[in-house]
Parts: sequence; structure tokens; C-alpha cells
Amino acid sequence: MSAAALAPRAPAGAGGTFTGADTLARLLLRRDRVMLAVWLLLSWGVAAGRTGGTYASLYPTAAARQARYDQVMTDVPMYKLFQGPAYGTDINALLVQETFGAATILAALGAVVFTVRHTRTDEQAGRRELVGSTAVGRHAPLAAALLVVFAAGALLAVLTSAAMLASRMPATGSLIFGLVVGSAVWISAAMAVVAAQLTSGPRAAIVGAFAAFMGLHFVRGVSDLAGPGLTWLGWLTPNGWLQRTQPFAADRWWPFLLVAALVVVLVRVALLLSERRDLGSGVLASRPGPTTAPRGLSGTFGLAWRQHRAMALAWVAGTAAICVPTALVGSAAMDQYATSDRMAEWAAATGSADPADVLFVYIAFTTVFPITLYSLQTVLRIRAEEDDGHAALLLSTPVSRLRWAAGHLAAALAVPAVLLVVVGLGFALGADDASAMLAITVRLIPAVWVMVGIAMAACGLAGRAAPVVAYGALVVALTVEFGQHLGWPSWLFLAFSPFSHVLPFLGVPGAATLIVLTALAAGLCAAGLAGLRRRDLIG
Repeated sequence: MSAAALAPRAPAGAGGTFTGADTLARLLLRRDRVMLAVWLLLSWGVAAGRTGGTYASLYPTAAARQARYDQVMTDVPMYKLFQGPAYGTDINALLVQETFGAATILAALGAVVFTVRHTRTDEQAGRRELVGSTAVGRHAPLAAALLVVFAAGALLAVLTSAAMLASRMPATGSLIFGLVVGSAVWISAAMAVVAAQLTSGPRAAIVGAFAAFMGLHFVRGVSDLAGPGLTWLGWLTPNGWLQRTQPFAADRWWPFLLVAALVVVLVRVALLLSERRDLGSGVLASRPGPTTAPRGLSGTFGLAWRQHRAMALAWVAGTAAICVPTALVGSAAMDQYATSDRMAEWAAATGSADPADVLFVYIAFTTVFPITLYSLQTVLRIRAEEDDGHAALLLSTPVSRLRWAAGHLAAALAVPAVLLVVVGLGFALGADDASAMLAITVRLIPAVWVMVGIAMAACGLAGRAAPVVAYGALVVALTVEFGQHLGWPSWLFLAFSPFSHVLPFLGVPGAATLIVLTALAAGLCAAGLAGLRRRDLIG
């Protein structure tokens, strides 16, 4: 059934900018009921998959809990950087500390994708204009998207708290941690709806909003890692507010007032921006191109590079801007941890001669996930061009489907490889063994290519479901990776994530592993191209 058929019909005299938002929200729930359920279940599994009772079996004594606390606060700095500091030796507080980063990031990723999908993506595909031709208010589609995602965040908060309460964990801490996870959804959705007004395409909106959330997460981590001197920095970020609620320790409620104020401000800003821009365009308008096309645009690869060039160069510059300063100051900051037994163990697993290099290896592996998100969006440009009609226009010329799709696929394969090389070179500036650091990041490339292959196969074989399949694969990979920290079976990580086979802390992957991953990626890409060649456009 078409969007227009399901759009609300207001009675005579009805009006208002939000007219029909409730009916549109029901339409969005119908469209994405399966993917929403999958995202919520995965997020809930990470947030509440391990409760205080099961977690206590790992740290059954006061001495074991104290050792875990010392490990977080003094022995392994990456814990404070990525998960946050521990606020006590209570078993429940330690559990929340270990879960915080994974739960909030996964919740934020889904919120960003769904918010942009039902705002900027619908505009680009023409669905927003179709719905706007019916009796709906100007802001009804935006309000409907926020209603659905905010309600999903509330449901996730309730489910998380309920699971903890069912395990007889303290009520106050359980409710606060449920609100922490729900707040991650609300904050990231509000960021995404602002990004959707600023940018002229869904890729930039998703990357911008999620990168902002992740960047603020790392700013919070730096403030915790640096000690009391930079504690104030963490209070400047919403991620810091969530961390400082300290569930099962201080049990602070008032930081949620800051969260509510931020969400209200961001939504209000999004509405104001929406009123001041043309439908289908962004506040930050695309720069007009030259009147005469260069010779490089004469082929499909040149055209694809022109489409992806600005985003690719921005990613290269941003990656270098993050990695180079971290390398220059990180080595000295890690000297105090070089004698830690855990750091020495991890250094041996990665093949590094200096335990201080483990920080760079840890961060380098973490960069794989946002780089993969960028790669998936690059591949899904194929699907987007089908939806907006550009593909049909291009293919009406002497251009084959394979040549058209291969241009986008080449960008999706090449740019992530360049980005990971930049990561390796950046961290090599501070590493004891520069060549080993570069080798570690290069070995991550085949795993990213497998994810690109999944997205390409989805474009060729899954048709309209391609974005769901591609993003779902990334969410699953993230979930099973985070699940390793929660005691999930290791076979889940090995079976459902290509990153498990190149994880530096599990040992140096052999040449056979890298060849198999590359061959798998090539097979998936070939299957996608073959499927695209045989099916109807917009199939």
C-alpha cells in the first residue's frame, strides 16, 4: 500500500503543523516493525544480557571485585576511555561500568539510522513530497519519526530496568540505568534530526550524527582518563552526564534534567531549521559544480569518485586529525601502565614490543566500526540512485549496470583501505614499532571488505531490503563483539562477525585467514553484481 493511501485525511477546518503525525507514526511502525524489533532486542541483550546475579559468578569475593575495580581505575586505561570509570566495588556498579559503552553506542546507532531513514532518506526518495501532498502538517513527518524513535527508547529503558529488577538488583540503580540507555536513544535521535536538516543527503546525516555521539563519548573518556584535572570536560558532554548518574553507586537523578533540556533544544532547533529550508535540500546547500565537466567524469568510475570525493576526503582529514594528536601524546600517557600484567599480555598477543602500544591498537580496532558504517553507506548509494531515479537516467545511456555499480563498489572498497592505512600511519608516529602498527591496521581491511560484500549482495539480491540487511549485519557484528565483554559464547563472535578473525588481541591473523576473508568478500560482491544485472530496477 502506498504512503499516500495510508496518509491521514484531516477533517475540514483541521490544521496545524503536526496534523497527522500520529497516523504517520503508525505507518512508520508498520514499515519497520521487524527491523525495529531486531534493534531493540539486540540493544536490550547488550544492556541487560548479563545481570548482577550472573555477573557475580565472575567476581564472587570482595577481593575479586576489588581487583576488577583496580583493573579499571589503574591497570588498563582503555576501560576508562571506552567504558568509563568504576564508581565502587559493588558488583552491580561494576556490571554497569562494563556495559555502559556498548549499550549506549548500540542504542545510539539504531536511533540515528531510523531517524534519518524516516526524515532525510524519505525526502531524497520523494516519499516526503508524496505524503506532504495529502492533508498533513508541515512537521508531521518529522514529528512521526521522533515519536517512533523516542517511544522505542522509552520501551528499551523499561525493558532494561525490568530485566534488572527481575534479577533482584536494587530498584533505584535499575531504573537509573534503564534511563541511561533510553537517554542515549533520545539524545542521538535529536542529534540526527538536526543533522537531517543541515545536510542534503542521508549518508552525511547518519555519519554526522553518529560521529558526533561517538566523538562526545571519547571526549568523556579523555576527561575520565586524564583524572581530576579534566573532570569538568566530561560535564560538557551528554555522554558524561549519563556516566555521572553512577547507577548502583551515587544514584543521581538530576543529570537527566540536562538530558531532557538538551533534547528539547535540539528538537526545537530542528523544527526551526525545517521551516527555513526547501524540501529536499539542506541548510548547508551543496556547492554548484563547474559549468564544464572535466575529462575524468567521462566514465562511470570518474562519476562515482566525483559523488564520493567530498565525503572521502573529509573522512581522511578527520581520521588523521584524531589519530596524529593521539599518537603524539598517547605514548607518554601510557608509560605508567607499561608494567601492568594485562597490558603485557595484550602486547604479546598483538605482537607489539611495547605494552604502551596497546592503547593505539585498541583505538585502531575501534575505528573499524565507523569506517565500516561509511563503507556501507557508500555501497548503498547504488540503492539510493535506484530510488531517486538517477540510475534509470544514467542507464538510458550506453552504460551497463555492472559498470555503473562497479564505480560505487570500487569507492566502497578503496576508501576504507586508505582510511585504515591513515590510522596505521597516524598511530605509528607514537608507537615503538611503526611497521607493526601499520601491519595491524592493514590486516583489518579484509574484514571491512566482507561487510562491503554483504551490502553489495543485499543491493543485488534483496532489493528494497538492502539497507536493512546491510545495517543489520553491522549491528549484529557490533552486538556480538560487545557480547564478548559480557560473557557471551565466543562462537557467536566468530560466526557472526568478520572482525573476530582479525581482532589483534586474539593473536596475529595468518595469511590464510586474510585470503579467505578477501575471497569471501569477492564472492559476495560478485553475487551482488550478478543479482543486480538480472533483477528489475527498484525491485
